[in-house]
Amino acid sequence: MHSAGTPLSLKDAKRLIQQYVDRYNNARLHSAIGSVTPKDMLAGRQVDERDRKLEAARQERQSRRQQAV
Repeated sequence: MHSAGTPLSLKDAKRLIQQYVDRYNNARLHSAIGSVTPKDMLAGRQVDERDRKLEAARQERQSRRQQAV
């Protein structure tokens, strides 16, 4: 038995690393660059994308809080 994040082969390890890099660059908000993704920063979409993603994150947190009650 293995953990979902444990690679079983070199190919599997490369796939997991690529998933991490993709999420890090394209989905994860980075507070050091204004709470946007590196992809959005490079494309010049800092303010619009930041505001949209922060609002989506707020709504997601609110939804999780309501489900926990």
